[in-house]
Amino acid sequence: MARVHHEQRVGFGVEARSQWDLAPDLSFLNHGSFGAVPRVLQERATEARRAIERNPVEGVWRDGVTAIRASAEAVAGFLGADGDRTGFVSNATNGINAMLQSFPLEPGDEVLHLDQGYNAVWQSILMTARRRGIVPRKIEIPLPIDGPGDWIDAVERAITPRTKLLVLDQITSPTALVLPTRAIVEMAKSHGVETIVDGAHAPGMLDRPVADIGDPIAWTGNLHKWPCALRGTAVVVVRGDFEGRMKPTVISHHLDQSFTAEFDWQGTFDPAPWILAKEAIDFMDRFGGWGEVRRRNRDLAIEAHAMLVERLGVEPISPLDGSSLGFMATLPLPDRLQPAGGGSPLPSADPKSGPLEISVDPVQARLLEDHRIEIPVMYHGGRRFVRFSTHVYNEFAEYERLAAAIKVL
Repeated sequence: MARVHHEQRVGFGVEARSQWDLAPDLSFLNHGSFGAVPRVLQERATEARRAIERNPVEGVWRDGVTAIRASAEAVAGFLGADGDRTGFVSNATNGINAMLQSFPLEPGDEVLHLDQGYNAVWQSILMTARRRGIVPRKIEIPLPIDGPGDWIDAVERAITPRTKLLVLDQITSPTALVLPTRAIVEMAKSHGVETIVDGAHAPGMLDRPVADIGDPIAWTGNLHKWPCALRGTAVVVVRGDFEGRMKPTVISHHLDQSFTAEFDWQGTFDPAPWILAKEAIDFMDRFGGWGEVRRRNRDLAIEAHAMLVERLGVEPISPLDGSSLGFMATLPLPDRLQPAGGGSPLPSADPKSGPLEISVDPVQARLLEDHRIEIPVMYHGGRRFVRFSTHVYNEFAEYERLAAAIKVL
């Protein structure tokens, strides 16, 4: 199959935006949720799928499995991981579930998770408790965060003699903070506690995010976010001594054959997103490469964060120097938009029953409907926060537009 050809250097901001199909009137400040697939990769996906359909048995199976393994090994190099211990999954939540199902846990064992962690992961831990009798516990991390010591101390205080496993965010989802992952993993190990790392946001945002995180049991991360891969593309990386025990959530023909055999073939599915993963990574070459992209995106996040804090008159949840930031930042909304200040109440945290209903926060809805700004409103500690993302197609004026919009809500 033909590959994406890297053209001449493309500038950031408006020029970069021409590579995507984003609505012209939309300020898209939520790349961190579902990503956004560049036009050329959409076209490549169509080409790849048409090539597969010329002979589906060959495209999905004979050639497909070989292409998936080659892609996984290439992605491993980008992540700083061992290719023989790297496999694809559909998303990081799938990866966490595979880890929880594979890790040896006994009734009464404690599993820790941060209160700023991803809710879907917490739900997965709760399901593990139902099935296996473990004790799930959330670690409260007070805001604001002053530095790495806040994380390390809070996690260490939460460990008890019954703690068996720590499920640790490399970058928190609701609060968008980069954690001192290696230091926490090593501290937990000194207490006899193993760690699995939820690196959902790490690929692309961090350079070689698996290379220097200590020695966790396993790590998982999404490629549909910052690398802009087709959705359904994520990876797991497993430690060598856990390789034989780690199983995908779907068991197919190759049980116990090898880690790579089990993860490379998880039943019939569309292999195109996994096969094209490295092409998505290479797409950033047109902007000067990943080093330049990281520098620019992070600088934009730091500058926009400081501006929003000042213009909205709110207290930041992390240092303004950006030492805890990557390509996202979260800050509280002004008091008048909080439940305690006259804003609308937050939705109930009680478990729901019945069919899935999509509920949009009224602040988020007004920002989109009245100002054409797509940005998530997060809840934490009974308060509303807004989390913005920065990527190559964003520019500072969009965050100034956000500040002006929030001030008139």
